[in-house]
Amino acid sequence: MTPEEKYELFEQKVSGEISSKEDETLSLLIDNDKIVAEEFRVYKEWSSYLDSNLNSTQEQSDLENNLKEAGAAFFETKSTKKEIKVIRIPSWGYAVAASIVIILGVYTFSKGGATYSNFVSIPELSITERSGEDGLIKKAEEAFNSKSYNVAEKYLSELLKNDSANSEYLFYYGITLVEQDKNREASEVFVNLQQGNSGYKYKALWFEALNQLKQENMDRCAELLKLLPQDAEDYQQAQELLKKL
Repeated sequence: MTPEEKYELFEQKVSGEISSKEDETLSLLIDNDKIVAEEFRVYKEWSSYLDSNLNSTQEQSDLENNLKEAGAAFFETKSTKKEIKVIRIPSWGYAVAASIVIILGVYTFSKGGATYSNFVSIPELSITERSGEDGLIKKAEEAFNSKSYNVAEKYLSELLKNDSANSEYLFYYGITLVEQDKNREASEVFVNLQQGNSGYKYKALWFEALNQLKQENMDRCAELLKLLPQDAEDYQQAQELLKKL
């Protein structure tokens, strides 16, 4: 999810125009990521403050345009210069502007740092080996791909009862645990996969490194990243993460 999509969800939530599906997505983000939870808290406070203090539609529009230009300059998203209409902002506006600078600064620092959310990319679950449990498999796929990880965990657990050595089930089961902050249980799954010779051996190693990163166990994360061979799918990502640790 891009920052723009995330903040659009924030705005839809505070304005009461969010759909039930989007509301569920936002709730999962907030529950599973402390940084997102803090961003949303600040966003709500900022929105409430603006609603209470902007006195006219024109004033709202002028401030919005100024902030958009400031944001564009901050992130260097524009390569050409554009004339900006300078307006006088009420005294309370400076407090808002200062808050925005702080938010942007914190966001940029986090974005450039070694955080789980910046490096994780959840693969889609599409189970290739079909059996007499097609119905259960389909439910597991739908739950996992819609980010309902608690539900997906239950379905994958059921599948593993009848096929406990299935590396595909185990790998995605491990991801559901990480996403729910069941870190110790996730480590057990990923370590088990690392010790085998399945196609998920190095994917499990990468995700165990991310699992440690999510817990801020930086030294252990680095140790695991160094074990990834150059031909592993996630090798380049691992090298990038190592530079930031």
